[in-house]
Amino acid sequence: MGLITEHHLMLFLIQFALLLGFCKLLGMLFQKLNQSTVTAEILVGVIFGPAILGKLAPEVHQMIFPNSVIQRSMLETVAWFGNFFLLLETGLEVNFSSIWKQKSHALKLSSADLVIPMLISFVPIYLLPDRYLVDPSQRFVFALFISAIMTISALSVSIRGLRDLNILKSDMGFLIISALTMNDLVGWVVFVIILGIFEKGVVEIGYVMRLMALTIAFTIVSLTVLRRWVDKGMSLIHEKSGADTGYKTTFVVITGMLLGALTLKIGIHSLFGFFIAGIILGEAKHASQKDRQFVKRMVNSVFVPIFFANIGLHLDFVQNFDWMLVLSMLVVGITARYIGAWIGARWSKQNKANLSVISICHTTGGEMHIVVGMLAYSSGLISPTVFVAIIASAILSTVIFGPWLSRAVQKMHRGLLQILISENLIFSDDTARSYEQVLRIMSIRVASKLKLDGGDLYNQVIKRELQISTATGKGFALPHTNLEGLKQSVIAVCKCKSGIAWDSPDGKDVYMAIMILTPADTPRAQTQILKHLVPVLRDPAKAAKLLDTDDSITIKECIESGLELCASCRMV
Repeated sequence: MGLITEHHLMLFLIQFALLLGFCKLLGMLFQKLNQSTVTAEILVGVIFGPAILGKLAPEVHQMIFPNSVIQRSMLETVAWFGNFFLLLETGLEVNFSSIWKQKSHALKLSSADLVIPMLISFVPIYLLPDRYLVDPSQRFVFALFISAIMTISALSVSIRGLRDLNILKSDMGFLIISALTMNDLVGWVVFVIILGIFEKGVVEIGYVMRLMALTIAFTIVSLTVLRRWVDKGMSLIHEKSGADTGYKTTFVVITGMLLGALTLKIGIHSLFGFFIAGIILGEAKHASQKDRQFVKRMVNSVFVPIFFANIGLHLDFVQNFDWMLVLSMLVVGITARYIGAWIGARWSKQNKANLSVISICHTTGGEMHIVVGMLAYSSGLISPTVFVAIIASAILSTVIFGPWLSRAVQKMHRGLLQILISENLIFSDDTARSYEQVLRIMSIRVASKLKLDGGDLYNQVIKRELQISTATGKGFALPHTNLEGLKQSVIAVCKCKSGIAWDSPDGKDVYMAIMILTPADTPRAQTQILKHLVPVLRDPAKAAKLLDTDDSITIKECIESGLELCASCRMV
């Protein structure tokens, strides 16, 4: 291939700066339009690739992006790092221990959302004309892989949608995220096995069983034995070098690379190794939210944009765009995922009022659609036309998702809601030093007011808190639970004189805990309160007013101002 010259390096630096700069500029515009930055990054690649620049100014395109093996390999190496780190960062965001506690409902929802979409989409994909297939003799494996892609729901897009509507921290939001996370984990096992079958060329039962056993064994050993070793390593670094050094980030990267190499060695794709590495690293006791945010910022600021831009850079989207195939994949994918999630939600006995929101959150495509599609394309399993259709349908489903979810949430929130917020349930405390102590103090105070058992109330609240932190950032936490026998919703407030470590998304201490208790037979109450209360905490002026005062009347009025935004809410 030859040596890398100074000219190669100069062009590489120009390419990198050009792509990254435009990805960030266009990404900011797309964020303001409430659209995914992934779309912007792919669009940058399309603009500078053969589809647009290559046709409008071929000489300029050839000068900046020459068709040289060395030159392309330099940029593609960085793009692969973006792919690896994207899977690592995705795994880091998975709180497997907390999600496993939700397994009874989440497993049912996840199982239905994996199996049913595959069954629905397999036949129409199998019947596609030969012109869409790289090798018509591999039709079965092709249909199996594409129908598996149809099961993918974009976890990051769903999180953003739920957060924008202020219901991410609700029990329903946690159930959705738990099920989608399990989909990611099981889905990757399925993809790895199907890719192995394709690379083998024939469906041999012995080979398939061996690959399945290796994949499942690697997953189980990683989530048990390796998780404990990684936890000890992270703890040692934390104790020896402190919390704010870069050694933990180095440890994260090295762990990802070692597990990626290990999976390649045993015949599994390295991307799966990075994903599993992220999960077990995220489980480490000393992997703080601050550490996760640092890795996420590094990955998404530099490497991931190059990965997605590189896809558009080397693929002619205009030439390979097929409207009929795009619409078919869009309709089949959304319909199959919606039906699968709806049946799963019914199976797990979710309230009818929540079925539509849960199902919609499983319909969107996104980053993982594109990553898995790229994997299939680079392996020669799918044609450029099919790959473009996968990307386009993923983007279109994301565009549809936001307005659709917003409309469903508004419809779900119709109805009368009674809330008790009394001044004697708004108090300050300077004794608590942990979130457990704060919750115990609040539980005793509320139980005394409502004539409940304080111990039972605390157990329910702490059980919910241990599933996933209810801290919202900027000094606030919203602990909540549903209570059997409660006649109306109750809000209590504890102003913490000393900052409390609460695993906040921004890594900051909590100075005000707002406890929300809702009747078990009114499932919409919790999401309704969160939807209208969270904007109060995000408003800089109102948030500062709440944190700066100890006056219970002022705090009560400020909270009521948000709840009264909902015309159907009534304070009692």
